[in-house]
Amino acid sequence: MSRVLVTGHNGYIGDHLFKELRRLNHNVLGVDIKSGYSLQDCWEKRYKEILDFCPEYLFHLACWPRVGYSVENPYDTMKNNVLSTTAALEIARKCKTKRFIFSSSSAIYGNGDGPENPYALHKKMSELECILYSKIFNLDTVCLRYFNVYSEDQKADGPYATAIANWMDYIRARKNPFITGDGNQKRDMVHVKDIVSANLFCMNYEYDFKGQNFDVGTGTNISLNEIKQIVNEYFPEVNFDIKPDRPNEVENTLADTNSLRKLGWVAKVSSYDGIHKCFKDLRKEINK
Repeated sequence: MSRVLVTGHNGYIGDHLFKELRRLNHNVLGVDIKSGYSLQDCWEKRYKEILDFCPEYLFHLACWPRVGYSVENPYDTMKNNVLSTTAALEIARKCKTKRFIFSSSSAIYGNGDGPENPYALHKKMSELECILYSKIFNLDTVCLRYFNVYSEDQKADGPYATAIANWMDYIRARKNPFITGDGNQKRDMVHVKDIVSANLFCMNYEYDFKGQNFDVGTGTNISLNEIKQIVNEYFPEVNFDIKPDRPNEVENTLADTNSLRKLGWVAKVSSYDGIHKCFKDLRKEINK
């Protein structure tokens, strides 16, 4: 089994990945600001510990993923998200890590013309730095651009919360969930199990990636109105409120899954099956 470092291991996706690596009997070390240490703090407080651990693989998920916060605080977000990637890459370089796996985001596409907020821009900058480290330090890196990640246990108050998590939370509280705009906006909804699977696939892939990036999604998308129909199958009594469009909201997201598919990875959970399970399980929970 391998020595693996996971940054952001207490976050939504990081927690699922960390637990799966442990289940597979890897020797896993986690670094997370929720544990009292940011990535930058590692240089002073945990640097020797991490170098002594000497990870063979490094999954870098740590970041502040709040788009609104990045717009209001671009300097702080840049310092945390971009410089933390540099810190993690330096750890990987010094430890001669076999592979650095970076959690990027579909946000870098914007509405087709590139990043539309500082968070997305910072993800793109870190992708470019991964390519640079592959070129000049011969550190194998790969960047995974996650689309809209969800699961049955996703928290509505988390920074990654989707409409699915929010609607489940509203239904539990006996409140009307809401739709922004006309509800025709579509999302490529990818289950967190598939996100973990893609990360593990890239960890175990036998050839070098050399800084390549890959979309991680289902390759299909579903509208909010279609998700609403699924909700009403299990909760016909639930009514939805309508709210105005969010400013600069992306109309459609859709992963290009061809590149990862050619390498041998595909998402196993379809959007319809996964979303049905979310609300089917919620119905059972409430009926208890």
